[in-house]
Amino acid sequence: MHDPENRLSDYIDTLNAEHEPEERHGAADTPEMEKLLATVRLVRTLREPALPAHGYPERLAKTVADKISKNKHMEQKQGMKPGKRRRSWIWPSVTAVVAGVLLFAALSSWSDWFKDDMVYAMEKAVAQLTNYHGILEMRSQNEAGEEWSVRQAELWSEGDKYAMRQDDGTLTINNNEQKWQIRPQSKEVALLPLVPDLVKTGFDLRDEAQRAKQYPHTVVGSEEIAGRQAAKLKISPPGGLEYYLWIDKETNLPVQLQTAMQNALQTTYTFSSFEPNTQLEPQIFAYQVPEGYKVVEKDPGQLVSTIEEAVAISRLTPLLLPKAPARIFAFLDRIVLDYGDTTIIETAAQGSFEPVAGSALGTAAGGPLEVWQDHLRWRQDGLEIQIEGVKRAEFARQIAADLTLPDSAQEIVNKAQVKVPVDLEIAKADQQQVDRGSSPWQLDPLQVSLTFVNLKVTPEGIQGEPKIPFSSFKLGANNGAQAVVEVADGPIKQVYLERLIRQDETGIWSVVGYDPR
Repeated sequence: MHDPENRLSDYIDTLNAEHEPEERHGAADTPEMEKLLATVRLVRTLREPALPAHGYPERLAKTVADKISKNKHMEQKQGMKPGKRRRSWIWPSVTAVVAGVLLFAALSSWSDWFKDDMVYAMEKAVAQLTNYHGILEMRSQNEAGEEWSVRQAELWSEGDKYAMRQDDGTLTINNNEQKWQIRPQSKEVALLPLVPDLVKTGFDLRDEAQRAKQYPHTVVGSEEIAGRQAAKLKISPPGGLEYYLWIDKETNLPVQLQTAMQNALQTTYTFSSFEPNTQLEPQIFAYQVPEGYKVVEKDPGQLVSTIEEAVAISRLTPLLLPKAPARIFAFLDRIVLDYGDTTIIETAAQGSFEPVAGSALGTAAGGPLEVWQDHLRWRQDGLEIQIEGVKRAEFARQIAADLTLPDSAQEIVNKAQVKVPVDLEIAKADQQQVDRGSSPWQLDPLQVSLTFVNLKVTPEGIQGEPKIPFSSFKLGANNGAQAVVEVADGPIKQVYLERLIRQDETGIWSVVGYDPR
């Protein structure tokens, strides 16, 4: 006879693995064991209990085995034939104990079995899923519980192939040979990298079933999701943040996923409609360019539905506004948030921050802020942020609370120790030359300062390379109308400049003063 403890433990494990114990281990070899195994099978048909403590089935099996062994020892000690008294002695006590304890455990607290049953059933149901068509709703909330964005997508999936149409009509398709995105608004077909496919649909049923099996998980309740009764599963990845998965009790398929709070956002994916193993139109996965569309291959970016998808593609942790954008584009090392009349571009900061020549300077996130035409640019938290459009200042302040725009009315040139007179008629003529495309260097305060300082050093003119190189000149201040350039070498320490003819990006700079060294 096999050891009763191991026999019972193996039987339980085989049942949990959705196998037939008798096929693997044979039938029970004693009437007592047969009754015990029958009780185990009966208990396992129950649902939604909870285990009182980890390892309870193993301890129960050991207790029963110890009881059997003890009674066998007593029989031998009293000189009885084995089995003679066992039926009359053991089963009034053991059977009652086992049946009672098992029934109590099943009804009150044996949930690990059924928790695993649920995940095994989901794994089996997903494995039998050949294809599906559904509507996926995506809702994001911020840390305050406020709704950040709501989007819908229509999905088609078959094996490793999928197609996803977003609510603006953008269609992303991966047929396992090519991946592309059809964009009706720009009439483009963007060819996307096939491997690695970092973003699928945001809620991939096969991936979620695999994670639920792999990670520790607990059934924490039952809820109605989109008209279906679903079990709520809390999943706890080792070293990660907990998240939740809902499983349809009828189909055993996942119907809702709620991610952990990341980047101050949490997204809930819900299948508002779902058709498993249905008839899909084969053409949905066929690559074809609609008439009148152009194909984009170089740096096409990918229109995505959620920030989580953008993070996966870009590998960036973006800085976000309280308001969700209309569209999100993701590139490697770049995210574009489209708000219609205003666009935010966030990239990985690399090298030193160099303002555009002639741009005004403010401050943001404790550093310089470039103000040039209709955009603002600065660096914050390892990102370079550029905002273009109507609401650029409003949006920038929501990201960098200390943002300060330059004040064009502020007088910064009146501190010059030496004043330089300017002939306005000559300045007007120079402005006209620049407008016609000549002498564009006059639009750059650094270039104007370089010419002025080097003519002080070599009044006869600049021959070849200037004595004071361009690297010695640095923009110290620029409010759009006036500027100060710092000079590291030579007889002049600072140059003061002003846009006298036109106070915008097309206006030329004139030297109006300097500080000698």
